[in-house]
Amino acid sequence: MFYKSTSHGLFATVALVGTVTMGAGIMGAGASAATLEITVTNTSGIGGFAITPLLAVFHDGSYDAFNVGDAASPGLESLAETGNPSGLPAEIAAADPSAASVVIAAPDSGPPTIDPGETTSAMITLDETSNRYLSFLAMLVPSNDTFLGNDDATAYEIFDAMGDFVGDFSIEVSGLFLYDAGTEVNDPTDGAAFVAGVDATLGTDEGGTVHAATSLAAFAGVATPLGTLDGSLIDFTTTPSRFSLATISISAVPPAPVPLPASALLLIGSIGLLGGVSRRKRRLAG
Repeated sequence: MFYKSTSHGLFATVALVGTVTMGAGIMGAGASAATLEITVTNTSGIGGFAITPLLAVFHDGSYDAFNVGDAASPGLESLAETGNPSGLPAEIAAADPSAASVVIAAPDSGPPTIDPGETTSAMITLDETSNRYLSFLAMLVPSNDTFLGNDDATAYEIFDAMGDFVGDFSIEVSGLFLYDAGTEVNDPTDGAAFVAGVDATLGTDEGGTVHAATSLAAFAGVATPLGTLDGSLIDFTTTPSRFSLATISISAVPPAPVPLPASALLLIGSIGLLGGVSRRKRRLAG
């Protein structure tokens, strides 16, 4: 589970999606599979933004989480406003029934937001032909409806057209990956998530469309469960490409060695014994 701020400055839990493999995405007898580890590091300094647990979706290229200029889907709106990804699996499955996804939360026992300086990871087993591309989403906190993600559904190829893993790589998430869902007016006192004393389920409807995130300078000095936001660490509008928010690393997990069954060990021992007997007979014959 993960958390959102309430009007009493406490935390209320909302449903968190775990590892999800959509119906047709479950590996069949003839399918090839690969296990990957996804590691997320929040590269912000102390006093910078945190992010909600990151949803990583592996698909065939047909799942497009959002488009600039279009209205946010209900699932994206929920994630962008409260950090809750539970509405997205149905949308993912409708676009690509073979897709697989995993939510990557903080490793400690506190709020599972991925906080400045924190690193966490998760593993997932994928079909090398149908889970070819990566899309990712997480809410930026504190904010009203600002999120990070990749607008291009096929920007990050995990497996090539032959089903081969393209190799370990990292994505540097900068201010260029930050978007405003256009669903709620930006106001740290009205509906902003992860702000002490503010109910994240409220907020003023904006009725807009997804667009590049604008300045959140109004959040400087706001009290959060992690402390007070440092205004010098949250300005991503001046040079968004140089604003470092997170790193997402993808790496292959080597297959575990398969232990030999006891019968095979006995067979190997028998072969060795027979070899010894054969050499003894040759010596006697000589």
